[in-house]
Amino acid sequence: MINKEEFKALMASCLVPELLNQYMQISGDDYLAAIHTLYNSELYSLLANKNTKLWHLSPLQLAVLLKEEENNGQVEIPDGAALWVRILLSFQLLF
Repeated sequence: MINKEEFKALMASCLVPELLNQYMQISGDDYLAAIHTLYNSELYSLLANKNTKLWHLSPLQLAVLLKEEENNGQVEIPDGAALWVRILLSFQLLF
């Protein structure tokens, strides 16, 4: 089992870069704005806690949740199917 520091290092090197890339595509923010948004979000606090198991979501799923938090002021973790609909809506792929 990995400890808290190892988990944070893995998250920072593996998950966060792609999450930021996905978020920038959705939001149109530049890299510095995206970092600021992520690291000051409730989502990041939840993600940094390995017990929430949010790390199992894809970077795209997490980016959509981050954008929704930015818009609504809170994190709402939906079930899997609802989350994919939100992703498609965020890219305006559903009519």
